[in-house]
Amino acid sequence: MRTRTLAAALAVATAAAGLSLTLAPTASAATSAADDFNGDGVADLVVATPHAPVDGRTDAGSVTVLYGSADGVSPARSTTLTQNSAGVPGDAGSYHLFGATHAGGDLDADGYTDLVVGAPGEAVRYSSSYGTLTVLWGGPDGLSGDGMTMVSPYATSEWSAEKDYGKKVVVADLDGDGVPQIATLSRTNLWAYDDLAGRTAPTDAARFYNYGSYIQPRTLTAGDFTGAGRAQLVVTGPENCGGTPGGCQDTGVYTWSDSGLEAVSVPGPGTDASGTGEAPTVSVAAGDIDGDGHADLVTGHVPASATTTGEYSDAAGSVHVRYGSADGLGAHRTATLDAPGGSRSGDNFGASVAVGDVTGDGYADVAAGAPGATVRGVPGTGATVLLKGTATGLTDTGAQVFHQAADGVPGTAEADDWFGSAVDIADLDGDGTADLTVAAKGEDVLTGSVRDGADWVLYGSATGLTTTGATSFSARDFGLTHPNAEFGSVLGG
Repeated sequence: MRTRTLAAALAVATAAAGLSLTLAPTASAATSAADDFNGDGVADLVVATPHAPVDGRTDAGSVTVLYGSADGVSPARSTTLTQNSAGVPGDAGSYHLFGATHAGGDLDADGYTDLVVGAPGEAVRYSSSYGTLTVLWGGPDGLSGDGMTMVSPYATSEWSAEKDYGKKVVVADLDGDGVPQIATLSRTNLWAYDDLAGRTAPTDAARFYNYGSYIQPRTLTAGDFTGAGRAQLVVTGPENCGGTPGGCQDTGVYTWSDSGLEAVSVPGPGTDASGTGEAPTVSVAAGDIDGDGHADLVTGHVPASATTTGEYSDAAGSVHVRYGSADGLGAHRTATLDAPGGSRSGDNFGASVAVGDVTGDGYADVAAGAPGATVRGVPGTGATVLLKGTATGLTDTGAQVFHQAADGVPGTAEADDWFGSAVDIADLDGDGTADLTVAAKGEDVLTGSVRDGADWVLYGSATGLTTTGATSFSARDFGLTHPNAEFGSVLGG
């Protein structure tokens, strides 16, 4: 059943913040991960800029790593990597989109998190395939040493071709052996690999699932939804339903098995505003919201809109939760939450989602971006909402709303900033409460440009997020001057 009480509660929170909230256009999604690349016990933050130019190459892409500390993150403790950086294999090229996706995990079991970066636009030499994955190894000095490149198994075939390989990637323990593995999406396939032994690039995938022309896979995440001690993969995307008005959406859950990736059915999140099919899934994340030992699946949904103007549609959007159990995702419980203040045209609420324990109480919380929010009459300035996890699931009690017009949040609310276009949750100061990173891909920083992009970090506490010590940074803080590149627009996967 759709939870209407959330709207009223958030309206109160909004009023308390001095906010007139009318939500409007939005985009992507993001999955949270405690990435500790230098092994100091504090999570590090990865913000990627796939549209960054590199040595004159358009949309070549870059990845910036800010190392966490007791003081949180700062550009002073960071490194920016491209395919032209020392130790990074390959060469930067136009439209490679290096950083379009990324995920972390200790792939070689040496105690340091490694980073996997997708470049779905990179042409594979001597092949008609496109897309690569780059693995960068963690160590005591952070991401350093020689990396390695992975390409689609189709890239070595004269009969097959692959497009958009590496467009989404996750790192998770899929076979339950305690060592995480890589799984990635291409335009028509889901690929899953065995453990990376000896830091050697695999020549073939251990498991794969082909979608043909019936499903267009768009989002990917992983979590131990059944408590089996190993993660399952979740893929969502539009499905060809034989001309059904509004189309259909597919949510596939896949378990590693001896025979391949075994598909498991899950309940759908309901219909869109027009009643003509499930609202498209635009974001996805996983975490244990109710503390029962099973990961729960959070998806953001934005219905097909009547009209689309500018960056985003006129749709309201919603967030859906399928709770995990020994019997599978959503077998016993699901919930759908509306945007703050009630469903409003143009909210695109849930266009980005992240899951993590902001209060340190053992229950994961959910951040949901509404980057099209109209704040105090300014259209598209954007907002981000934090909903709290409890033993009974996601609740509206104590919900928080943040935007650039709120006290303590750096910056100024301007039209089409799209604050909340991506979100991520990780404990960046090591105090036991996770922190929220928010991207605003439309933030203008340089003179004469309108899509420079920037990121904000709000720190967690026992009572929730606080603006005390809140910080923001853009490309300029790292010595980068390229305009309209949407700096830091990709957080998590």
